[in-house]
Amino acid sequence: MKRNNPLQSVLASALLLFAGSTAYAQQTWSLKNNLLYDATLTPNLGIEGKVGERSTLQLFYGLNPWKFSDTKKLRHWSLMPEYRYWLSDKGPFGGWFTGIHALGGEFNVGGDIWPISFVKTLKENHYEGWYVGGGLTIGHAWRLSDHWNLEAALGVGYIRFDYDKYANEWCGPLLESGPYNYFGPTKLALNIAYVFGKQPEPVIVEPEPEPVPMPVVEPYKPDYHLAYLEPKAEQEKARNLKGQAYLDFVVNKTDIRRDYRRNADELRKVEETINVVRRDPNITITHIGIHGYASPEGSYASNARLAEGRAQAFKDYVQQLIDLPARLFSVASTPEDWEGLERALKDQGDAQVLAIVKSDALPDEKERQLKTHYPAQWKQLLADVFPALRHSDYTVSYTIRPFTIDEAKEIIRQKPQQLSLNEMFLVANTYTPGSHDFNEVFETAVRMYPDDETANLNAAVIALNRNDLQAAARYLAKAGSSPQALNARGVLAVRQGDRQAAERFWRQSTLPEAKHNLNELEKSNF
Repeated sequence: MKRNNPLQSVLASALLLFAGSTAYAQQTWSLKNNLLYDATLTPNLGIEGKVGERSTLQLFYGLNPWKFSDTKKLRHWSLMPEYRYWLSDKGPFGGWFTGIHALGGEFNVGGDIWPISFVKTLKENHYEGWYVGGGLTIGHAWRLSDHWNLEAALGVGYIRFDYDKYANEWCGPLLESGPYNYFGPTKLALNIAYVFGKQPEPVIVEPEPEPVPMPVVEPYKPDYHLAYLEPKAEQEKARNLKGQAYLDFVVNKTDIRRDYRRNADELRKVEETINVVRRDPNITITHIGIHGYASPEGSYASNARLAEGRAQAFKDYVQQLIDLPARLFSVASTPEDWEGLERALKDQGDAQVLAIVKSDALPDEKERQLKTHYPAQWKQLLADVFPALRHSDYTVSYTIRPFTIDEAKEIIRQKPQQLSLNEMFLVANTYTPGSHDFNEVFETAVRMYPDDETANLNAAVIALNRNDLQAAARYLAKAGSSPQALNARGVLAVRQGDRQAAERFWRQSTLPEAKHNLNELEKSNF
């Protein structure tokens, strides 16, 4: 099917531009062939001419006229003009280059034929249309001899496709039409080129006379100061412990039977998890929340009853296990865990089934659609996915008593998660700043509280004192905007060679250390 082609004016302009460059290309120009394009059985030819001291203009054309069968085609033509700027001071046709390219053409492709057979939609369908686009290029040319070059180039950019999609059969029906916008690699070339004309004569540079030695003046070594930030003390150290139990129930029953299927192992895990908190003398349990979930098979009303009843049964079991008053417990339930099913299907990549799961239909209607339209997938979900959707989540909320500094020095080596950041800070101050024990406390703090701004700031100061700039940058990205953090960012910037950024951070900080660092920067004449 013929289509109106907007490439005509673009290609005509490119040809005129290249023709205008021939006045400059008389001294040095080349003919070339893309070996990677040859691998697709596509004849191609390029011509490149010099248009400046370090500039060239290239025009590449490829044409694949072959038709292997009515369902196997790779027919297309492609035209690619490109401007190049050569980075070597020796001029074009050698070394590294950058450039900008345009491209356009027409295509008639489809079927089980290399290389498009690797793309499922091209293998199973047939596409006709045109495309136009452009992008940026980077590459390198190696001189093999006085006239022969080998060059490699990679380009990335944008292509707009205008296409008709047909079923891949003889006179297959039209399936769809439309534009397609593509961003990504737009060029891959391994060219063999023959360069016409003489190479420039080498420039002989006369050696300069030996300079007269000057007295060596030691540069000023600045002493930049950093500052730690004391974390705020917690009024109450409240923590949470979360877990999940996957219990099996007799059909339509809500009572927990420890000897049924794998329940003994699941309940043992729950006991071990809760006992970690219950048996710790430093901990007081303040609340236990139970949330039960049922899987989506069966009626919604029945699942609502089962989810609520099973969550209550699990709560009664846990309450009996740890002997706590009922007022500390809360119970909630979700009749059918459709959100969990949605997460599982996203991992499997089943778009059709996922669309039904995410729809606004009522739960029983969604189940009916899945069983009717996708019986095989429904059977697989029942066997592999739904068991994991029948679970009871529990959250144990508790508080930890405060510790003296001597107690905290022992606790930090055994159970650092029980210490607040302020308690860790007080422990650090019992050691010599910069010592192994001092640094270890702050590194432990950021491991226990990886998203806390103060913990990340103090860890960044430790990293800067060791001159570990990579770790310091990682911590400072989460250190907030306190005066101490701004001062530390200034120290990082000056060590990375960015004087302007260092000055900006130090002028924003109100710390005496920041003012000191500005004075040191002036003395260093950096």
